[in-house]
Amino acid sequence: MGHVLGHKSPKGSVSISNFKGRIRLRWRYEGKRYSLGQGLYNNKNLKAARLVVMQIELDIAYKVFDVSLVKYGGKASEAKEERVQPATIVSFFEKWVKEFKQLDCERNSDYYHLRNTLRKWGEITPSDLPSRLGTEKYCPKTYNERLSMLKGFSEWMLKQGVWSVNPFEGISKRRVKKIQKPERAPFTEKEILQILDAIKYDRFCPSSSRYKHSFYYPFIYLLFKTGLRNAEAVGLRVGCLDFQQKTIVIKEALARTVHGTHTAARIRKETKNGKVRLIPMTNDLQELLLPHTVGKAPDDLVFQSYSGGAIDDKMFQRRVFSVVLKKLNIPHRVLYACRHTFASRCIDQGITPVMTAFLMGNNPETALRNYTHQINIPRDLPKF
Repeated sequence: MGHVLGHKSPKGSVSISNFKGRIRLRWRYEGKRYSLGQGLYNNKNLKAARLVVMQIELDIAYKVFDVSLVKYGGKASEAKEERVQPATIVSFFEKWVKEFKQLDCERNSDYYHLRNTLRKWGEITPSDLPSRLGTEKYCPKTYNERLSMLKGFSEWMLKQGVWSVNPFEGISKRRVKKIQKPERAPFTEKEILQILDAIKYDRFCPSSSRYKHSFYYPFIYLLFKTGLRNAEAVGLRVGCLDFQQKTIVIKEALARTVHGTHTAARIRKETKNGKVRLIPMTNDLQELLLPHTVGKAPDDLVFQSYSGGAIDDKMFQRRVFSVVLKKLNIPHRVLYACRHTFASRCIDQGITPVMTAFLMGNNPETALRNYTHQINIPRDLPKF
């Protein structure tokens, strides 16, 4: 059939190879791998082998393939089910992540953990994957995330011709119960002003400390003012600030990885949902941001740590933010609560959910579901 030795055959075709001086035919059909010997490797046997190849490929095309191989001069015992070895499925997964998703399993936490789970499962067939996923003790949110990734990976394997079916086709996500997280509860306006004042004037920073809280005042102000995700603020570049149009372009983030939150561990990638959005640059933001652009190139970071790298938001949380909250007797919050505060204040002050979602880079349903905390409960209800 004109197959080139040493090259992978197209889907549905049979390869001819010289295996230790003997002719070997190999092919895949409906998730199984088949191999058939055709005698010594010589011209006479090659001609006969090509006729067998033609018969096999025609039978596959017309869906009358004899899985026992008897029709092709073989024995039923020669038919072998394809067992995907752990190294093989993991290597395919890593290839999918690298080439299709254009990410890195060693740095992107979601793919890193799923890759390690695939390794843990060991020898497995594609049809076993859904049940193995179901046995993992994941919360519904994590289960759904893993399911989505495996569905995408399986679809890719199907298109590559490696698998004949997507084992996750038709499998539904689990229902996620909405749980309020106290550590993300929005701050009141009074609390916002107390926090900003304490950080700006180093009220709880030891006088002997070389690392003043006030150094990070512009960073925390921006989080409260704009509702940016932590990684978006950490990775904000000078070139994204347009002082003429008075806008801030949010199109990327400097995200943490499995290796940590410090500068060397972070990777630059698109925003969480891939959306590019514009934030209005109000007068107070112009005054705040302009000094941080002087003498910098467009690709330089707007905010930097004391060492000149990217701000480590985890360390900022531990050494500054949590310290200030405790001293002010404000219940513990994570830094992400600044984003919830922004969203809740937008909705509370009459900005529509659609516009709030646009400013935050979310869809309106997400804004309504997650951020309608309504800080100021109305004193009255609509009258008849």
